[in-house]
Amino acid sequence: MDPRNHQGGYGEAFVSALAMAAGLRQAKPLPDIDGIDLCLWPDGTGTRRGARAPGINVQVKSGSVATETDTTWGYRLDVPHFNLLADAQATIYPMFLFLVIVPKDWREYATAGHDGLLLRNAAYWHSLADEEQITGAKEGAKTTVHVPKANLLTVDSLRALVEDPERTATAQAEAS
Repeated sequence: MDPRNHQGGYGEAFVSALAMAAGLRQAKPLPDIDGIDLCLWPDGTGTRRGARAPGINVQVKSGSVATETDTTWGYRLDVPHFNLLADAQATIYPMFLFLVIVPKDWREYATAGHDGLLLRNAAYWHSLADEEQITGAKEGAKTTVHVPKANLLTVDSLRALVEDPERTATAQAEAS
């Protein structure tokens, strides 16, 4: 497998493992024609069970060379992907960028032992719904997105994000 697809597949599997550990339902739209890599939703209760429960759509990106500051990860995102994430009306459900920081050497992605499976390194989430879309960009243009390190994706933060995306995104924006 070529390195780009290997890293991208690992990033999606990383998020999928967290979602499963959080007890979330998930689907992968096929074919991927609109930048949505995963759809996640809780089981729900009453009339808002299963597929009727609100959820989120996710675009998963991965990188081993993201620019790091004390508080953010800088990731170069294709402008069309940025614009999809910045369009609050693009989907029925809120759309989020999940950035998975991976080791440079694929042999370090996962370590299996008798006491468990360790997946490296970490994932972070970011909402671009309040950002202005970029117009007039040249073909192949990229923009840097700054993903807050405070938005570490864990079983608990992922569950909170899926169950109440607006409240969670607002709280994280205020903390940043």
